[in-house]
Amino acid sequence: MDDKKEKDLTIETLRGAVIILVVIGHVIGSGSDGGMQVKDDSLLRYFYYTFIEFIQMPLFAVIAGWVYSLRPVTLEKMGGFISKKFMRILIPMFVVGALYFLVQYLTPGTNRKGELSEIWKLLVFPYTLFWYLYSLFLVFLVIAILDSFKWMETYSKWAVVFFITLVVLSLRDVVLPKDFPNYLSFKGALYLLPCFIFGVGLKRFNQNFQARIFTFIFALLLIISVVIQQLIWFKMLDYTLDRDTGIGLLIGLSGTAILIRLHLKSNWLIWIGGFAYSIYLFHAFGTAGGRIIIKATGTNATWIVFTISLLIGIILPIITEKLLDRFKLIRLLFLGRSFSINRKPD
Repeated sequence: MDDKKEKDLTIETLRGAVIILVVIGHVIGSGSDGGMQVKDDSLLRYFYYTFIEFIQMPLFAVIAGWVYSLRPVTLEKMGGFISKKFMRILIPMFVVGALYFLVQYLTPGTNRKGELSEIWKLLVFPYTLFWYLYSLFLVFLVIAILDSFKWMETYSKWAVVFFITLVVLSLRDVVLPKDFPNYLSFKGALYLLPCFIFGVGLKRFNQNFQARIFTFIFALLLIISVVIQQLIWFKMLDYTLDRDTGIGLLIGLSGTAILIRLHLKSNWLIWIGGFAYSIYLFHAFGTAGGRIIIKATGTNATWIVFTISLLIGIILPIITEKLLDRFKLIRLLFLGRSFSINRKPD
């Protein structure tokens, strides 16, 4: 990661905020068959639809692009960069993903169990929330190539690359059949790539985006998009809203740009943000486990289940990181960190 002195506390605040949104999203569930299995017309489902579904992944990816731009890769360092990302992202994805698969398989009351004979698919296909990690690794591969050959070194070059990624994403579902296998979560990578590059641009060409016209454009696009989103929710407009294309993607990108421009700072969110990666890796153990334990006691009150599951989903990963980080091999396998205890993760 970037050195402490290089960190932008407003970005770290957003990192803490978005990881909380991710945990809340998995507590609620992306659909009525996941998480708490709340009804489609419930207040929690409305909250997920309005504040989480279209913003969480773009915000995650934009932040990743922003932070990456502090220490961009060069052609000479590309091999080392990729190997570090493999260690940091894919090793924990395989190890923690396999562990989660086994826990889901063995634990009564979990949602969407898989067959034990299919565990090998984690090596080839995206698995539940871990799809993001596979996709992010592919994004880093593409970014390493783009920056190594200086294809985003100027604002105009960056704008062309950003436009091309948007076009490719818009054609993804047109060109590929719906049942085309999602090898290595490449479909998710096509979704994250323009968001990541957008984050790179916001940081690398900050002076270009300081003009008030950009703030006006981002705000206007966000307002229009959210109005359309709300009209769809209240069935006043018949339109299918996808999170990774069209209006859905516009909400994510414009919303993220506005959030960055607000320059929000919160010490407790900054602290939470420091554990964002571990929370992402391990929060599902806490949210699912907490939900099952609470319901086993006979408590079905929605807000009690929600609150306790959320707290466990955040606290358990923080404790887990602090415990696992003490052991060289364990920290490599589960956290993707170097054998050196004193070395900061890349």
